[in-house]
Amino acid sequence: MIDKKEIEIKSQELDIHTSNVQRDYVFGWLLSGIYHNENSLKNKLILKGGNCFRKAYFEHARFSNDLDFSTQVELDPTELHNEINKACEYAGDKTGILFALDKNIVVAKQGADEDNKFYEVRVYFKGFYGEESYFIKVKLDVKEFDKIFLPLQTRNIIHSYSDAAECKGEITCLKLEELLASKLKALLQRRHSPDLYDFIYSVFFQNILDINRLEVVKTFLKKTIYEPNPTVAKNLLLEIPFQTLKGFWHQYLVCPKRSLISFDEAESKFKLIIPELFLLLQPQPAYAFTGGGYRGGGYSLNYFPANYRNTIMEAGQLRKVLRMVYDGLERQVEPYSLTYKIRKDRVGREYFYGWDRTGGRSGNFTIKMYTADKVQSIDLTDETFEPRFTIELSRAGEFSGQTYFSRPFSDTPRIRAPKIRATSPRTRRVCSFSNFVYTIQCPVCLKKFKRSSYDTKLNKHKDSFGNRCYGSYGYIV
Repeated sequence: MIDKKEIEIKSQELDIHTSNVQRDYVFGWLLSGIYHNENSLKNKLILKGGNCFRKAYFEHARFSNDLDFSTQVELDPTELHNEINKACEYAGDKTGILFALDKNIVVAKQGADEDNKFYEVRVYFKGFYGEESYFIKVKLDVKEFDKIFLPLQTRNIIHSYSDAAECKGEITCLKLEELLASKLKALLQRRHSPDLYDFIYSVFFQNILDINRLEVVKTFLKKTIYEPNPTVAKNLLLEIPFQTLKGFWHQYLVCPKRSLISFDEAESKFKLIIPELFLLLQPQPAYAFTGGGYRGGGYSLNYFPANYRNTIMEAGQLRKVLRMVYDGLERQVEPYSLTYKIRKDRVGREYFYGWDRTGGRSGNFTIKMYTADKVQSIDLTDETFEPRFTIELSRAGEFSGQTYFSRPFSDTPRIRAPKIRATSPRTRRVCSFSNFVYTIQCPVCLKKFKRSSYDTKLNKHKDSFGNRCYGSYGYIV
């Protein structure tokens, strides 16, 4: 295991917090353990997301606080738990990292869309500074049956530490062009500043790999419903209200200082590259598509236009109820997600998932799917709500309040050997473990607070100058 001195040198070199250095180091060894010959997950897990850029492609990409995976098989949660513990044991044997194996946990989660099911794995290890009872959490998300369009890649683990020669493994991961296509899709369906950063950094600032830009835009269109009319997708991308991300750009991006990009530069380059990408496409026959839909002699795309889309996403970010006139009836709706789906008849639609507080015509107070063709108006109200599902329209920590909450798959349990525990769909706190101490840092005044429970909501407090600080949510350090 690297020592405290190497952590601090790396922290100063990169200008990031030591806790992020520790997580990054542990991620490298967890990947080495997962993709070790004796681990059954080796041939099942496909790395994607922010750490795929950093651990498989670019040494100087931003830091991410979790590992995201796809899998093309149905996973047994008990096997997932056991094999992750094996990866921890492997990493511990090689480095001396002290994992709290009895605290590791697998949680089955579900979004508002019942098809959006995944596992969240929480892994705990003792901080490298030797404080008694001080543990750091890392998270792994595993999504089953993601649709993958490009050939999978095998890449060596990037591990920029003194024991890099020992931290070996060949990662199975998404192709870079598919990662970038996913980032474009994400920008249309959530507000998360790292999505913009990952795209701009990969296209403009890394000088390691060439990128097939035509493959990026073609894959993006296949991942959405806009293949019959790319101009619609181009215009929606250009109409993204990026100013909603500007205030959180440096606050929530954890980047090596050599890789920092200003928000204004990222925005200008994005608006430059999008028209260039779509110019690469050859003119398409009128009805040559795999998504979208058509009626009679023409076709109509079933998607939410920019004005509706931006209002929905703003409501998700602020956790505010929408006033929506749908199919002639006014409703009060909690926003949760926007999702593209292609039906069996090959008609592609975008669906908005929201909780109908008024019951609608059916009188059912439940999650419902809404399509753009029946919407007469959507407006933001001042009423806030407590989420019942994961809000997929923004990422946790970027806006006022935490927006990620768990909901189990029906009766699927949390997996923590030897006990089985059920999740609560509306809890805002994850149960604390005996002797665990969490350090929460305010992103505004940088003060740190000790907690016995994993709860990042901050009480009223003052900054170091005695003035009131308006930070309301912190992050684990």
